[in-house]
Amino acid sequence: MSERADYDVIVAGAGMAGVVAAIAAARNGARTLLTDRLAFLGGNMTAGLLGNFLSFHNMKGEQITDGIAQEVVDGCIALGGAFREHRGHLPNAYGNAFSVTPIDPEVLKLVTQKLCLEAGVALLLNSYVAGVETVGRRIAGLRVVNKSGESVLRAKIFIDATGDADLVAAAGGRFHLGDEAGKVMSISLFSRLGNVDLDRHLAYVKANPDEFMLGEDPYIGKSKREIAAGLKHWIDYPLVTGHYRAVKAAQAKGEFHKNRQRVVFQVTTIPGVVVLNATSLLGYDPTDGQAMTRAALEGREQIFAVWKFFRDYVPGFDKSFMLDSASALGVRESRRIVGLKTLTTDQCVAGAKNPDDIARGSYCLDVHQASGIIEHKHIRNGESYGIPYGTLVPETVDGVIVAGRSLSSERFANGSARCQAPIMGMGQAAGAAAALCVEHGLQPRDVPVGQLRGVLRQQGAIV
Repeated sequence: MSERADYDVIVAGAGMAGVVAAIAAARNGARTLLTDRLAFLGGNMTAGLLGNFLSFHNMKGEQITDGIAQEVVDGCIALGGAFREHRGHLPNAYGNAFSVTPIDPEVLKLVTQKLCLEAGVALLLNSYVAGVETVGRRIAGLRVVNKSGESVLRAKIFIDATGDADLVAAAGGRFHLGDEAGKVMSISLFSRLGNVDLDRHLAYVKANPDEFMLGEDPYIGKSKREIAAGLKHWIDYPLVTGHYRAVKAAQAKGEFHKNRQRVVFQVTTIPGVVVLNATSLLGYDPTDGQAMTRAALEGREQIFAVWKFFRDYVPGFDKSFMLDSASALGVRESRRIVGLKTLTTDQCVAGAKNPDDIARGSYCLDVHQASGIIEHKHIRNGESYGIPYGTLVPETVDGVIVAGRSLSSERFANGSARCQAPIMGMGQAAGAAAALCVEHGLQPRDVPVGQLRGVLRQQGAIV
């Protein structure tokens, strides 16, 4: 064992929830370390080539996520890694999110790194979480392994932004995994294609609107043909979902996998380059190392078959080429902690607001079932719902706050709250709460939420 290092706050996991949490903790005066297994920051947005943030707005067009999350977007805009229009948030005809925020992964790596270092966050990359040390029910140390060997890192408060609730699970905290049978949502492996003729593809959309998901949320109140008629440029439809007939025809010929009924691609800030979301890996447990190895192998096979499908069946893609593929699997669902409070499906659908909310969500409740079927529930009246602070605090483990998709939530609620904008909102709240714990000698369950909400408002967040 190497020498122990001491911090006020240690954030495990440098996806977007962890990055924002670390920045928030450091800006609020805590000596903060952010650690991750990768050699760069951003998690699923960078290693996973996710392609966009969803969604900074409710369906009414009201911005519901701001603060550090918007700073990240602004930083990307400044370096050409996000669109300048609409503060980076493109209105979207897709119909399950008012806005889509395309982000270049290479620019995002640099922007997140700069924001962390400017805030005074210490970084420890290329390091794996090997476990935790506990004192009673409190996490007191984090075991990490890297090229220097194994070490134990001490902190007053930990933030579990692993996406899998690894710290909470290692400490014996209660959690749920998947549905009642333990089956989780499908996993995807994303890729990017170049030399796509987006003008030609848009002409096909306008001529065949029934082949696409356009204005699915009832709040929009327009037909597919009305929405398609209003599309003037491919930037007006930045998140394309559909090609139902083509998928069905290709499946009948054995030329497309059977795991989904539609394909998705996203425009990027690079003309002619798109992100494909069309693979579907079923039956793999994201907390099982062997299962994730098999998923990676199947995913690599699928992305080339998917590329062939786009070349053969989708207008504008016949001369496309494979640019790159993600270096990390896109996991939609993993462990969900049992917290002091639970975000419910009914609360999300109703657009419920609570006096202890610390972030907001608005994307449709999107669940990719283990059967391959994708189910959506929509938030009423174009509204957004609140995420209570207690959903970030484990019921039976002290010394740790969760940020990201592992929040305490019902499964369909998690299908919305797992998106990038709300997890960044949770991250800012977790970081600010951790700093309050350090300053006042509190456990996360004892944080005065009114004071926390005041801090978040002062620092630009929307609660």
